Amino acid sequence: MNVGTFSGYVGRDAELKSVGDGKVLNFSLGVTVGFGEQKETLWVSCGMWGARAEKLAQYVMKGTSLTVSGDVTVRAYSAKDGTPKAEMVCNVQRLTLQGVSKGGDVKSPPQEEPKKAQDFDSEIPF
Repeated sequence: MNVGTFSGYVGRDAELKSVGDGKVLNFSLGVTVGFGEQKETLWVSCGMWGARAEKLAQYVMKGTSLTVSGDVTVRAYSAKDGTPKAEMVCNVQRLTLQGVSKGGDVKSPPQEEPKKAQDFDSEIPF
């Protein structure tokens, strides 16, 4: 089994579609990878099936911060110009909403000032 967990921000409002007798919720998740000048966004195409997908559709909007976990595959395809491309796909089994405010603005926790080395020394009891 190939299971992955991703945390990031929804790139566009989710789409709920009917497929046969069921429903599927499709959305893209932007995950930040790397650090410093090497930081970039990895886009994961996510799909969630069934009644849970229908219930969560109203909450998965552009800018929503969430964590997903599920089976991961890579789908190869050709771009319009004929170049080969690949896309990471997650068949979502678990979804956790991390929070969003009205208008799709993501709430972020307050940032603390980093402690200086001397501040750590004063906290050491020996």
